Amino acid sequence: MGEIKRQIRKLSKEAGGKTMARRVAEKWFDTSKKSRANKSVVTTGRRFMPGKIYVFEYKTPKGIDRLEWWDRNPVVLALDPYKGNDVGINLNLLPVTVKEELLDMVYDRLQGQIKSQSLGSRKGNAEIQGQIQFSYEGARSFLKQYGYDFAIRQYIPNLKSNQAVIAYENWANIALCDFIDLNGSTTRSIRFQFRKHNR
Repeated sequence: MGEIKRQIRKLSKEAGGKTMARRVAEKWFDTSKKSRANKSVVTTGRRFMPGKIYVFEYKTPKGIDRLEWWDRNPVVLALDPYKGNDVGINLNLLPVTVKEELLDMVYDRLQGQIKSQSLGSRKGNAEIQGQIQFSYEGARSFLKQYGYDFAIRQYIPNLKSNQAVIAYENWANIALCDFIDLNGSTTRSIRFQFRKHNR
């Protein structure tokens, strides 16, 4: 068991169960985002930096590019950009166990880079923490073994709004949050479609 899973277990125990821990984490997110003093969640209009987690509101493009379904409130672990778009893993689309496994694996494998971004004034400060080297190939390879590589999505920057970035130290908190807001489908239906497609 890695660091993120240990933290999630600790937060769940302190809250009296995972459901209560989720409520506490969601309240933490809202409170931290509104606070000027607390920098663990910071509002930002910047493009994605690989390895950082973002929460934002997303509108679908109109016209011929209109999507059949989309998540209006993605929680995204960022990857490198592609053709002018931001790219990342929408953690909302993953089952809880896969999401926790992914964040646990990334955090443990890249903890040297994460720790260097969390020293001194950067500690707990999402605004000034830098990116880490987290590649598209590595992410896709990990998710494909579970059949969830469809969670890697592209986002048109000018369709994002109300975006916040999360400090590395708070990945366990954001992993507990449930912010999914699908338009045009359900999580179960999407997972079933892609599982069927991948057979």
